[in-house]
Amino acid sequence: MKSNVKGAAPAAPEIGTGSCRGASGRLGMGTGAALAVALLLASCSSDSKGSSAEAATVPPTVAVAATPTTEAPATTEAPAPKSSEAELVARARPHIDELTAALKAKDLEGAKAALEAYDANWNGIEVYVNVRSISMYLKLEADLQVGIEDGLGGDAPDFAKLQAMSEELAARYDDAIQMSKDGLPLHPLFDDVATLRIIRADLRIATAALSDGDVEKAKTHFLTFKESFDSTVEPMLALRDFDNEAATEDAVDAAADAFADAATTAEDLTKAVAKVTSNYNFGVSLWSAAARNADASKTEFTNADLMHLTQLHDVRIQLIKSMNAWTAGDFERAASVAEVAGTTAFDRAKPALAAKGADGALKKLIDAYAALAAAAGDAKEVGDANLAAVRGVAVAEQVLLGQFWTERAVQDYLAGLPAIEPLAS
Repeated sequence: MKSNVKGAAPAAPEIGTGSCRGASGRLGMGTGAALAVALLLASCSSDSKGSSAEAATVPPTVAVAATPTTEAPATTEAPAPKSSEAELVARARPHIDELTAALKAKDLEGAKAALEAYDANWNGIEVYVNVRSISMYLKLEADLQVGIEDGLGGDAPDFAKLQAMSEELAARYDDAIQMSKDGLPLHPLFDDVATLRIIRADLRIATAALSDGDVEKAKTHFLTFKESFDSTVEPMLALRDFDNEAATEDAVDAAADAFADAATTAEDLTKAVAKVTSNYNFGVSLWSAAARNADASKTEFTNADLMHLTQLHDVRIQLIKSMNAWTAGDFERAASVAEVAGTTAFDRAKPALAAKGADGALKKLIDAYAALAAAAGDAKEVGDANLAAVRGVAVAEQVLLGQFWTERAVQDYLAGLPAIEPLAS
């Protein structure tokens, strides 16, 4: 069942609307899902090859569903249960040892391979560290990882200095693992975010491989990503935005077909994978917004929460009406309706968003589109700006009510909101 909310920018007809009307019923999932993942990586084993030729290609990653940790923290009278979060965070740790060993041996290619493997794993679980300690997150990523990357990219790497940085990265990472073990459980939605980010690791490696001109490596990792996408990701994306799930599935299939065709150029492969990434990242942003704004102490939504969804839906309506007008060449109407979206309609939703610190991001996206709506221009640029604003509305919905999004009553309420006519063809 498709959403009854439609609309697309000319350059991006796969627009996600922020609604999964009917999705929870179709999937048989009523309340918030938590598809936590246990990451099973061949590249995570401690006996990974360091400087061998095979190490230049990071082994594919595989993600499978597991049960999230929802129990209360253990008391001193009982052994602490294993934390799925701590186990997931720890998966990246062996790659730091591989990196240190390669740097000690002055093995540049081995070090780069180990760092790529580490980054792929780290990107999947960094959300846990980011939420628990921003200072630790910045130390691990912005300071140590970036410093090592820059050092390896230089003409004459200082292996001794980089080895010391890698050893410090290992020590600080151990602190991060301990933090996950000792901390109170995060909302289960964070496990869902980790699921999506872990599975995305192969997509990121495929993108980097294409940038390096290594089509075979890109193909290997993209097909591994597709396998996990088909088995795990599709229902997760549908829970937040059914239209985006369909668009992402189409993009994944199109990219797989492109890889299967030996005549496809690297440039076309890059474009196909970029389209997958754009849609996939939007899906991740919806889950992230829900997780980061979930309140474990709030056990049910209110009528006021539903009213906020109505207000945001009106912002969406105005944005898509404006894009319809722009597509038809009526720039005066496009501008006036865009102004309504960014003033009258937005102002109604602003207080609730401001309470979550989310008003500025949406307003910026709306204003960026409105600045282009008053005159003729590049259709892709204008369409992309409108798409970004509409997606911003969808993220805002998750900020306000994401933790209850899959409840039947919420979906029924969304289904009753006014439909939006599709863009003129």
